Amino acid sequence: MTARMSSASAGRMRDADFGAIPGRTDQFPELPNEKRSSTRFAFEEPIILETDRGEMIGAVVINYGRCGLYFESNFEAPRGTVLIIRNESALSTPCHGGCAARVRWSREIKRLDGDYCFGTGVQYC
Repeated sequence: MTARMSSASAGRMRDADFGAIPGRTDQFPELPNEKRSSTRFAFEEPIILETDRGEMIGAVVINYGRCGLYFESNFEAPRGTVLIIRNESALSTPCHGGCAARVRWSREIKRLDGDYCFGTGVQYC
C-alpha cells in the first residue's frame, strides 16, 4: 500500500489536493475544548480510506486544516492507526496521490440525521 507512495510525499496536505476556500478564515474559532493549532476550513468531499491491510472504506471529509482533518464514516478507526486518505483527484492518479494520516481520536456520532456512525480526527504523518 504505502510502497506506491514516496515517503517524501506522504502526509503533505497539498498532496491530498483538498480544495482550499479562498478568503475564508477559521470557521470554528471559539468552540469549547478545541485543541487544534491551525485554521480549519469546512469542506465536504467524499474520500476513500485505505488501511494497512488494503481495505478501502468510503468516508466524507467535513473539515480540514494544515495539520489534519476530520472525517465521518462507518469505520471506527482505532487511535494510532495510519490511514492513506485519497480524494477523487488522488484516485485518478495511478500509484500515487493521497496522504498518510494517523488517527488521533474516533467517536460515535449520535445524530439521527447523519449517514455515518463515527467521526474521526486525524493528523497528517
